[in-house]
Amino acid sequence: MRSQERLSPGNRPGILNICADLVIIGDGIASMALAYLAAGRDIRTVILGKNLKGTTHSATGLIAPRPDYLVSDTELVQRTSFECLRWLRLFYPQILKPKMFLIPIGPELPYNISSVRALFTEYDRTAKIRGLPGHCIVSQAILERLEPNLRRSRIEGAVAFNEWTVDPAVLLKKLGREASVFTDMVKVFHISDFREFVIQKETIQSIRAVGSEGEEIRVHNDRGPLVVVTASGPWMKDVCASLGVVIDYRLKAGIQLEIPGWFFRSGVVTFGPDGKYITCLQKEGVLQVGPTNSDFEGHPDEYIPPDEEINYLRRTLGNILGDKKIPEHSGIRWGFRVKPTVVDTNRPFIWNHASDGVANMYSLHPGKMALALLAGDEMLDRAISDGWLERPKTVTASRLHLDGKRKFRNEFKLLFLKLRALAKAVFFYVKFQIKTP
Repeated sequence: MRSQERLSPGNRPGILNICADLVIIGDGIASMALAYLAAGRDIRTVILGKNLKGTTHSATGLIAPRPDYLVSDTELVQRTSFECLRWLRLFYPQILKPKMFLIPIGPELPYNISSVRALFTEYDRTAKIRGLPGHCIVSQAILERLEPNLRRSRIEGAVAFNEWTVDPAVLLKKLGREASVFTDMVKVFHISDFREFVIQKETIQSIRAVGSEGEEIRVHNDRGPLVVVTASGPWMKDVCASLGVVIDYRLKAGIQLEIPGWFFRSGVVTFGPDGKYITCLQKEGVLQVGPTNSDFEGHPDEYIPPDEEINYLRRTLGNILGDKKIPEHSGIRWGFRVKPTVVDTNRPFIWNHASDGVANMYSLHPGKMALALLAGDEMLDRAISDGWLERPKTVTASRLHLDGKRKFRNEFKLLFLKLRALAKAVFFYVKFQIKTP
């Protein structure tokens, strides 16, 4: 089961002939996680990446579930907590670090303190498997010693909680190195473009691409059709368009500012005037503030960060700072979240393009960065159930499913989960309101 690379004596110089079972288009977190898991199942894999810095490179660095997701999808919070443990087993303590976060209690908090207490009590119970201490309330006096730069006249205290953080770029490199350990199973190529997809009987038989140095890369499966997965985030439409396939999703654009200086000792979570969740992460000599999360309908290559969103982040930071003047930002990062149009979800999502005449082609988006391993498991299970890959002796069944084959069932399931979570939130709100004098 070895990949054949430059082994054929008839190869012309500059041509690479590769045998593989799985081709992954894209080199972000979803691609690397899928390749890592495929190698563990003895599936020969080729990654074709175009060095596009997509969603992973612009992530905030929080890998844990967010408390505010409880109202919309309790099961997602539970599963994301479990997925945190999978990442910890792989990369703790090398690159995953626990960090304390503070949510200042003041005019920017869009909930009253009773609701916040109720939410975090439920969050501690639901997400306790992530392996971190629960929340506590910090008084104004203690908060002033912890974070002297916060605006004292507006803030009455804070909610303190701990979460796992990671540098997304470092996580991506680490995962790539782990996948490349399986030298006979995983091959990674950086390409400039695709030359040809050879399709017979509605299945992709081989792919020809142009390497970054001009070489031609030819990938085929000597045991049958390939499994082709596009996991290139906001550029999935471009890949699908080259095959005449139309894929339906919308983009959410998010920017983050990098502001030079030292502002906070802890991570700080605050809210914009419209209630958006904004994270302030203090790094070495720079404060990362964001992200925004606005609808975007253009092509990702044509995105220009709007001035109003930059000003929005600066105003939001200024609302919680004291008299310290905010310097001009030293950098702007932006990325895009892929959101299916059929349902608003943060879960993994799989499109199969059989109805478009390409039966062995899929598009994959992990939903949240923390769910990349789960998305990879689901993608492999789906390809196996569709008959494209051999079924291994043991396959661990995933518990979270939301792909095209289960679309209608899961829409009803999500509606039920939202209603159940909403009922719980109302119950806790009423309960703590009664207790509060």
